[in-house]
Amino acid sequence: MALVASAGAQQLTPKLQNAVGKWQVIGSDGKPGGHVETYLENGKLFGRVTQIKPGRTDKDLCVKCSGELKNHLILGMVILRNFRPEGDDWVDGTAVDPENGKEYKGKVWAVGNDQLNMRGFVLGITLLGRTETWVRIH
Repeated sequence: MALVASAGAQQLTPKLQNAVGKWQVIGSDGKPGGHVETYLENGKLFGRVTQIKPGRTDKDLCVKCSGELKNHLILGMVILRNFRPEGDDWVDGTAVDPENGKEYKGKVWAVGNDQLNMRGFVLGITLLGRTETWVRIH
């Protein structure tokens, strides 16, 4: 399985590969949030919460989420799903905000080696959204 993952990763541009890693979330308000680890699965980008944002506990649930994520532990939750590569960006995926339970269409792109931008938007219109900057954890 590791060979399949590495074979898929070799076809990705360096900028796409830079989106994979461990990240400190910085909210659109400029405040630090939790940590997310991004990873590849079947050639698509996913992201899982690895540390809860300040003010939350490891036992907090996503009570405002719907569907399969309703009352799911936030720690370990996959909040980025099914982003596919397009040029140097990851597109057409979804992002869940555990704070409000809403699911957004999204776009993810790396800026250099140590910054990741995640834009979530509604109604498929990128102007109706917000961008978070995530900083790589070394």
